Amino acid sequence: MAEKYPTSVFCIIATEFCERFSFCGLRTILSLYLRNQLLLSENTATIIYHVFIMICYVVPIAGAVCADSFLGRYRTILYFSLIYLAGNVLMCLASVPSSNTSRMLLTSFGLGLIAIGTGGIKPCVAAFGGDQFHLPQQQELLQHFFSIFYFSINLGGFVGMILTPILRKSVTCFGEDTCYPLGFGFPALLMLLALLMFMLGKPFYRLKTPKENVMLKFIQCTLYAVSQKVKNKTVKYEHWLDYAKDKFPDNKLISDMKTVFAVLLLFAPLPIFWSLFDQQGSRWTFQASRMDGSALGSQILPDQMQVINPAIVLVLIPIFDRLLYPLLNRIHVLECPLHRMAVGGIIAGAAFLSAGILELVLETTYPDIPAKNRASFNFINTLPCDILINSPVNGMQALCASMLYHLKNLPARNNTTYNIMVEAPTSCGNLELENEKFNFELVAAALQIDTILVTVNSHNEVVAYVTEPIDFKRSLNGKPKIRIVYIGNAEVFHNITISLANAEGLNDVYFVDYKPQKHMAVSAYLELPPGEYTYLVKCRENENLYGNVTRLELGGIYTLVIRQHLDKIDFAKVYTMSPPNSIPMTWLIPQYFLISIAEIMFGIAGLEFSFTQAPKCLKTVTIAGWYLSVAVGNFFVIVITQANFFRSQAYEFFLFAILIVVDMIVFTEMAVTYKITVPEPDSSEFILLNEEAIPLLEPASMLANTCSLYS
Repeated sequence: MAEKYPTSVFCIIATEFCERFSFCGLRTILSLYLRNQLLLSENTATIIYHVFIMICYVVPIAGAVCADSFLGRYRTILYFSLIYLAGNVLMCLASVPSSNTSRMLLTSFGLGLIAIGTGGIKPCVAAFGGDQFHLPQQQELLQHFFSIFYFSINLGGFVGMILTPILRKSVTCFGEDTCYPLGFGFPALLMLLALLMFMLGKPFYRLKTPKENVMLKFIQCTLYAVSQKVKNKTVKYEHWLDYAKDKFPDNKLISDMKTVFAVLLLFAPLPIFWSLFDQQGSRWTFQASRMDGSALGSQILPDQMQVINPAIVLVLIPIFDRLLYPLLNRIHVLECPLHRMAVGGIIAGAAFLSAGILELVLETTYPDIPAKNRASFNFINTLPCDILINSPVNGMQALCASMLYHLKNLPARNNTTYNIMVEAPTSCGNLELENEKFNFELVAAALQIDTILVTVNSHNEVVAYVTEPIDFKRSLNGKPKIRIVYIGNAEVFHNITISLANAEGLNDVYFVDYKPQKHMAVSAYLELPPGEYTYLVKCRENENLYGNVTRLELGGIYTLVIRQHLDKIDFAKVYTMSPPNSIPMTWLIPQYFLISIAEIMFGIAGLEFSFTQAPKCLKTVTIAGWYLSVAVGNFFVIVITQANFFRSQAYEFFLFAILIVVDMIVFTEMAVTYKITVPEPDSSEFILLNEEAIPLLEPASMLANTCSLYS
């Protein structure tokens, strides 16, 4: 008769689904919230994001201590879930723009409580689910449970990653075009549901209460063994824990601790993998924000791209679990969890190699920012004829009518001055110019990009006006940016109104508030939804001018130049100062596909390994050690981000790809000598193998073959 899954398992899986929905939904929009709402830089947002993730995976140690030594797994999950819920509520309140309290302060407290809550339950949920099975009778069901458990994690994350960004973007609230309070509020509701479902399953759980403070004894034994090894120079033992036998004669404790330390030592190389994996929520999301999200007539949001990972995982887990792994087992390939983890790490390196190559392509579309101690100039010819521009750097350059010319990377130390000459024909289109040549001085400030407009004044003289420096930083939300430059008579500026109207039926009108400066006025940058626009210029009560603006695309930076001459507007044109996002966001799919395969091979195998290799009384400790490796991995990201080794993000991706390959080589060498132990039965003096009763031996003596990657 086939074994059935315990009823309690379904309550645990449903709870984990809701909790992962809540956490992944919040994590998906967190980076953009920090950058767009709290106005932090990308580096600062990346650091805060990874500090948050790091704390989430350090706290499992405290959760493990509480579960194994004091509260038991059920009460540990319950109490930390309440802290988790309180953090969700604070994040929702922090995202309300009208909040009187500092949003950064509330955000910090909210993220802190969420990190403590989710970290406290992390080492307990999987172990609590494993507690529901009777071993070794249900050993096969236990192995499938970890795949189902991981499937529920990714299903919850998948739904959360899709729905939360949609709620954030599609609903407007508090006068803003996004609604982060709803984006954070819905995960809070899901966490409340997770807590209720977990409590409802209590009658079905197999509850195990700690009979002694195992963690205290574990720590005491460890410290005593280390001190005795340092002091005792005469007696030599095979293992350093054997030095504690005189004070801790319990051979079972020493044996269990040897197993735990062997597992924890094997976890030492693992943080590098998590330093790659968790960048999906930071560096990869920022990478997506600089790409074109248009696909099949709809717009993909940068934070929604993270959903590809759990979506692929959901599809591949049944394929790997039911088809690929059984097939590989028949030919004795990748039978051991350590085999699969090593291969998964190498595939993660391939994912970052793909991300680096894509970043190199993206860099060709980024604004051309001047290098250190350099400056650039953009010359715009608003005259109806071709002109010549003579500079001491590039010599004589022809500039056609209505065209834009870039003078790039001029030396600019201590505000270097350049003499520029503009030469135009006397007959310039419909204008008769009074002067053919015009000389002026340009002051080049380091790292600055100025725009020079060559035009004509009311006396038909060629003149040049220098605008305020161009802001080449793309908008934080990806929307196109446009500013309006108006050239004309200063005395009539107060009678001029310019508006941009959305041509797609949205009836959005944007008014420009000018601050006149001599014969030119420049508006602030406007961030508009992408689309077609028309402009309307009102010079007098009964004299209007309409025109079409070039379509504004995501990521683009534009300047609309309008010129008034002799009481008439005779020139209007939109210039693309920085190209819009042009690389499709779908180009991210290869790296997400590779990281998803890596997660299946590395994550599921590692979780199974952590549980099955640990002694019964210390299972939560090994799982906590597994999660601690995630925390250390996020710390590595923080260090490398702060070090700022490379100007190019692509080279940073390549660095991570190299690190994981080297790391997996080290892991492979360590795994060769590790001996897989047989899981302990629940409570019996015998275990059943092939229907024969075999006396229960210590775990360390029940050794399978070494988990050699060369076998």
